[in-house]
Amino acid sequence: MIFGIKDNVLTAYGTIWGGDGTEFIYWLSRLESSYSDITIRLHTYGGSVFDGNLMCNAVERSPANITIIIDGLAASMGAIFILSSKVVKIVNNGYVMIHAPSSGSYGNAKDHESSAKLLRMMEQNFIDKLVLRTGKTKAEVTTWLQSDTWLDAQEAKDLGIVSEIIPAAVETVYPAFVPEEMGETEVYNMYACALLTNISKPAVKAFLASYDQQPPENNSNFNIDNMKQVLITALGLSAVVNAQSSDTAVLDAVQGKMNDLQASLDREKTARTKAENDLKAYKDGQIKAMIDTASAGASKAFTEDERKVYENIGENSGIEALAHVLKSSNKPAAPNISAHIQTGTPGAGVAGRESWDLDKWQTEDPKGLEKLATDDKEAFDKLFNAKYSK
Repeated sequence: MIFGIKDNVLTAYGTIWGGDGTEFIYWLSRLESSYSDITIRLHTYGGSVFDGNLMCNAVERSPANITIIIDGLAASMGAIFILSSKVVKIVNNGYVMIHAPSSGSYGNAKDHESSAKLLRMMEQNFIDKLVLRTGKTKAEVTTWLQSDTWLDAQEAKDLGIVSEIIPAAVETVYPAFVPEEMGETEVYNMYACALLTNISKPAVKAFLASYDQQPPENNSNFNIDNMKQVLITALGLSAVVNAQSSDTAVLDAVQGKMNDLQASLDREKTARTKAENDLKAYKDGQIKAMIDTASAGASKAFTEDERKVYENIGENSGIEALAHVLKSSNKPAAPNISAHIQTGTPGAGVAGRESWDLDKWQTEDPKGLEKLATDDKEAFDKLFNAKYSK
């Protein structure tokens, strides 16, 4: 995951990789030393169950009052993690996804049985947490884990998984009625609304008071010249029209001003779009160069699928995240508990193991033997022939 802190807010975005549990505890501990109220902003597709459990335990035993805000998605282990806090908020276009833990395993029948046992224990832990949080029966909760169960914000709230739905963005609030601070478009809209009497009297009163004008008591004795002068002054139209000019002349002057403003906005939008495209092209070039360099230095060039994974990391999580992933592992796989339940040192080379025979490889490092068969067929054939050739 990518972690960041600002004031009492801990941001945790991305996949829960192996090792992220301890890093999360580090950042949370820093905030706990300074704040009694902490907010965790979350967006995750899930990941390592072991590291996710570390994160859950850290939140549950924290002395601080912790609020979790789902900024986009809490899926898989992320859906279990949010159950560690009593106060969980979700944006109105956010989602929660629940399913059973999964992994891949290799080895003999006992190895597969051991992996299956671990998965069943993890699944039972998920069920217990969901039953406790939602008050649903074990049978009902179990059905959620049988496939990917997607919940929108309202469904998650109805089930008690989250406690509150919040806006994804702050709604527009009508600005303070100070024309110089409102901007040209807002003043124009205010003027149009006032003419059509679609605006409340308190708002009109506040607007006119900013120019020492008297608000109308009713529409019949409303002096439109007052509103004209406000508009002319706010938009700087005094060189073109005045309060005694006809409504048509004032509106034509306003429209001309708005046309100029729109043209300026269009130019700004074009320039911004070009800058964004240039920045994206530069970023894409950086990502490609980083992946090319890492692929050239790897024991085996990256496949197209692997390159796409790295490109997605660079585009969605940033250059720094991609550099961290490429540095920590040449070919990271999706989070998988199988990596945590193997023995030996998977993927190690022959160096230091020249005396190992086939039996010892199979016992100490079966995954390393599998890699050896792919990367160094000559060494693998030598081991195989030593055991089976007579």
